[in-house]
Amino acid sequence: MASEPDKIKIGILGTGWVAGAHAEAFSAIPGCEVAALYSRDINRAATRIQEMGLSNAEPYDNLELLLNNPEIDVISICSMHHEHPQQTIAAAQAGKHLVIEKPLATSPEAISEMVSAVNKAGVKTSVCFELRFIGLMNNIKSFVDQGLLGNIFYGQCSYFHGIGPWYRQWSWNKQQKFGGSAILTAGCHALDFLLETVDSKVKTVSAVSNRSTGNPLEYDYDTNIAAVLEFENGTIGQFSTSIECRQPYQFPVLLQGELGTIWNDQISSTKWPGLKYGEWAKIPTSLPDSGDVSDHPYQSQFEHLLSCIKNDEEPTNSLANCLHTHEVTFAIDEAAKSGRKTDVASIA
Repeated sequence: MASEPDKIKIGILGTGWVAGAHAEAFSAIPGCEVAALYSRDINRAATRIQEMGLSNAEPYDNLELLLNNPEIDVISICSMHHEHPQQTIAAAQAGKHLVIEKPLATSPEAISEMVSAVNKAGVKTSVCFELRFIGLMNNIKSFVDQGLLGNIFYGQCSYFHGIGPWYRQWSWNKQQKFGGSAILTAGCHALDFLLETVDSKVKTVSAVSNRSTGNPLEYDYDTNIAAVLEFENGTIGQFSTSIECRQPYQFPVLLQGELGTIWNDQISSTKWPGLKYGEWAKIPTSLPDSGDVSDHPYQSQFEHLLSCIKNDEEPTNSLANCLHTHEVTFAIDEAAKSGRKTDVASIA
């Protein structure tokens, strides 16, 4: 079947679990088509194209050749963390708009280079903090805008998801040089969610970390982190994550204000008509309660990017708009390592 010339064409870098979720989400968007899949092993790329049902996609094992294809409009980076900077810079220099999986990179220096390349190229970027597009986040922002919580003084969010040999990425994720840290590799989803719900930047952090004594999942870095965040507006935040826990996936969210509280999919507010003090009202919404990337709202994220490309607008989850989450991440990791309160430093 021939490709339609007026479609937005996507090239995906990577052939793993997340790449499959990206392909599924892009394919569900009218006027959008996955046209290329890149892997260092072209046979694997060809096999995954068949498995994903991408009838119009071509396999590539040469990144330069893919980036030089003038028909490709957007590059979606689903590779290992340490590959993100080089691939982002190369794609930006080729004039391609970008979807970049989290984390952007494992060092602030690498992210700074990515920012420079993207700014120079003038391309649109969409960082995969896709939970910004889930129903609960939309509800929280609406409730806060309506004043149902009043001034927020405390926020808490955690990410508990064991990443072991039952996931293909574990073989490299357990190594710090590839995984980075428990926050960078996974917990940043909850940290980003917390930062998005508090309308202020973080100025200082304190943190502790450890890994289990037996370390059955063989991580060479700490897998469990707890942090306290001090926001510029006076709000206190608490964040924690564990990627070696043995339990169902959990993503608890708590937001407290002078007039009300949100606890996951429940709200209690003095401004909620008919709601008695001490009672919860159920919020009919979608929750961040699954570690399966196929359940994540990638389609909404990608639709937002394509709309921004069409209308020349800045995506709400652009590289620039996701820097602070990485800045806070690096500060927490440093605070846990040093045992001292740490200021949040700007990346770019």
